[in-house]
Amino acid sequence: MSTISPTSGSLTPATVSYDAALRGTVGRIARQPFTTFTALCLLYFASGAVGLVDEVIFFKYLSLAFGATAHASSAVLVAFMGGLALGSVAAARFDARVSRPLLVYGALEIAVGALCAVSPWLFGGVAHLYASMAAGTTSLATLELVRTGLAAAVVLLPTFAMGATLPLVARVAGAGAGTGAGLGGAHRVATLYAANTAGGAVGALLGAYAVIPALGLTASLRAGAVVSVGVGVTAILLSRRAPATDATSSTEAPPSARPLPSPGPVPRGVMLAAAASGLLVFAGEVVFIHLLALVDGASVYVFGLVLAVFLVALSAGAGASRILARKAGESALAASLALSGLVLAASLPVWDRLPDLFVAAGPLVPAWWEREVVRGLVAALAMGLPAMCMGMTFPLVLAALAPRADRGARIGVATAVNTLASMAGSLLAGFAYATTALFVRAPARRRVAGLALGACVLILAVPRWDLARLSSGANVYFERQPEQGRVIWIDEDLHGGVVTVTRGGDITTLWTNGKYQGDTGWQMTPQRSFADVPAMFVPRFGRALVVGVGTGVTVQETAHYPFERIDVAELSPGIVKAARLFFGSVNGGILDDPRVHVRLEDGRNLLVVEKDHYDLVTVELTSIWFSGAANLYNKEFYEVAAAKLTEGGVLSQWIQLHHTTLREVASQMATARAVFAHAAFFIRGQGFLVLSADPLRARPDADLGDLVLADETMDAFIDDVCVRGGFTRASLISTDDNLRLEYATPRNNVPSLAAVVDALQAQRSPEVAARLRAR
Repeated sequence: MSTISPTSGSLTPATVSYDAALRGTVGRIARQPFTTFTALCLLYFASGAVGLVDEVIFFKYLSLAFGATAHASSAVLVAFMGGLALGSVAAARFDARVSRPLLVYGALEIAVGALCAVSPWLFGGVAHLYASMAAGTTSLATLELVRTGLAAAVVLLPTFAMGATLPLVARVAGAGAGTGAGLGGAHRVATLYAANTAGGAVGALLGAYAVIPALGLTASLRAGAVVSVGVGVTAILLSRRAPATDATSSTEAPPSARPLPSPGPVPRGVMLAAAASGLLVFAGEVVFIHLLALVDGASVYVFGLVLAVFLVALSAGAGASRILARKAGESALAASLALSGLVLAASLPVWDRLPDLFVAAGPLVPAWWEREVVRGLVAALAMGLPAMCMGMTFPLVLAALAPRADRGARIGVATAVNTLASMAGSLLAGFAYATTALFVRAPARRRVAGLALGACVLILAVPRWDLARLSSGANVYFERQPEQGRVIWIDEDLHGGVVTVTRGGDITTLWTNGKYQGDTGWQMTPQRSFADVPAMFVPRFGRALVVGVGTGVTVQETAHYPFERIDVAELSPGIVKAARLFFGSVNGGILDDPRVHVRLEDGRNLLVVEKDHYDLVTVELTSIWFSGAANLYNKEFYEVAAAKLTEGGVLSQWIQLHHTTLREVASQMATARAVFAHAAFFIRGQGFLVLSADPLRARPDADLGDLVLADETMDAFIDDVCVRGGFTRASLISTDDNLRLEYATPRNNVPSLAAVVDALQAQRSPEVAARLRAR
């Protein structure tokens, strides 16, 4: 995370006197800074890669503790970005007292590594503390305060250290720029920014596709800690070669050595650009990620892929900023912002054409990794150019500040401004791109205004998106989904993404991010079974919890039983609205039943904070490979659920049978069986896993015709899969640390329904049903 600060007054070029007697000394000094600078770029690249992986892991830990809602994420964001901003402010305040910035930078990297190494224990403590502090609390404001405070307790110190690094490395990079090293101070600082951003892109890819899947959260964080310590030790060793410097002393580059001209003499314009850069880049990132979740997919891999593409584009923007600076001169800052708006507007017609690429590529790319390449190319096509233009602004601000003698302090202040604006940008996705045009000279203002006007004209001229095609879900299986009909309603929110309702003939269908959720036709039986299957084993009808509203049919079917109270947990307000507005004909308006209490909350988090116990918990989710969905399939979730069930209480879990493998089915069963002593598995259109700590006793009138496995036969199936695959049962268990199912299920998203169902049906035995009836 990086930012910059304004300069005051004009930038006066410094001159270098080349005395013949000092030529040899100057030559030696010139070679040394270049070597140190090259090493510093490599270190800052590694720091960016590790920092991005750390950030992702921090968010995963805290989303598991607080829930996967946007409110919980905002609490983590405030703590994370607040730490970065505070670190930047501290670096600016104490810049004048630091005579060896490279040494301090190394110490900070070591501190980051040490803090990250111990943070897994701290996150575990935060989860337990949150559960006790939030128990019984329904006030959103109170929960937000608790979440923000606990998140800050863990992430504030490491992010504080991260935020202080940019002003320090800027000091080192700018020093000696005019000694013939071949790079001006402005170019050096901008190059460092590009290296750090490129490192972040590499970290996003490695984190998503290699490090976290292979090592899990704890080991990944500690491996990153080792790298951070290595970066810090190397920086300290390098600091021995660099002479001590005063924060206000600087060797300025001659005009010929300064490739980036000043963006303008008005300091408020530079500061505004710093804020605009943070605001727009972060807002752009949020908007792109939300749109690409609809168009490109919503797995944990796609998130890392999209983030990597975005960061690569930002890094490319750093290089492009030099060209813009030469062409636009003093108006470069404003031009970069206006150009971002123009290119973004020009890219709008591309978006609803992207699903066609998946359909066309489908027959050509059968392998998972090949399809991931296609997703990366689609992301680059959609946001590459706009993100690159956004990435030009920050290096231009750095260029304005790098030649200053007190660059460290100024960059520290501006980093804080940029970081705080980034926090605002996560909430405000629409901002005027040409704001800083007010702070440039009249001729430049006219050019920038022309770009801004062009953006406005394009926005007005671009035809409206074809919503049916945009939300078609072609990315899910790289084929056209069954005929949806026309889109009759669409809603977007921070929690659930894009919710659409389509109607074709007599069938109304619900979709989220292009993925099927339910309809008023052939899927009615499975939707009712989420309630009917576990109800055969419920010993009493006191309280029930339904996780996931969908069309509301499962809630209605649960209400057919004499439960005294039914709680419903749903992340997306859009799904709740759709169930009320368009599926009342099949759910009977059940969400307004006085027994039903809808909570806009993560289902796992609701179980954590809820004091009362349930006789039935039934989980109706979208596909398990959606990012975050597997949180409800990990061992720790089952432990939470088991603690909130009454004696004899039942948990029902949906098991995906299509586009999966027997290993992943066995993994879900083995994970659940690691907590629950008793289990039964049914196939009734879908897979249903019924779990209890006590022996399952079926009601006398229960229909067990669809029962496939239970207890010993389920264990035999799991062991057979392990023997055939050559792996252990323990390796199948998915936890909050190894996240096995979240990373394994998207890789196996291939047609497989018939093979999986046939293999499971082969395990069926009439004796299984007889034993359940005899208990």
